[in-house]
Amino acid sequence: MGFLDKAKAAATDLAAKADTALASSGLTGQRPPGSGDAEKLFRDLGVLTYLESTGRPTDQGERERITVSLRDLESRGLVPSFALHTSPPPPGAGGANAAGQATSTPPPPPASSTPPPPPPAASMPAPPAPTQAPVETTPPPPPSWMTTGGDGA
Repeated sequence: MGFLDKAKAAATDLAAKADTALASSGLTGQRPPGSGDAEKLFRDLGVLTYLESTGRPTDQGERERITVSLRDLESRGLVPSFALHTSPPPPGAGGANAAGQATSTPPPPPASSTPPPPPPAASMPAPPAPTQAPVETTPPPPPSWMTTGGDGA
């Protein structure tokens, strides 16, 4: 068995293990049959609820049909989650209050009782940089191969 055959076998084995792990964790992209129906039914129920809350006519038979279907799916364990997919805005972020009136942003907090520090004085000159006398250094001696006669002796 050559190197490439061994690599292919190892990759196939790894893929099988990954598929098994994903299937056992429930993270696969595949849904059980009927679970997609729950999402559609929840959306339809939301549309009916919105129409009713805005004073528009709805068919009560449709609401009953959707509710019965959702109860059936829930009893079979095919409703994936009841978690909301949107979150409300944070408090004080504007929007509308409980009476439905538009709210504005809150006023800024009151100023503190201590005054801010004064700005740095611009009239004071910066202190002069310390001066150092130049230090004279002697160059290092030339290498030994330069001082010899060049004949290697």
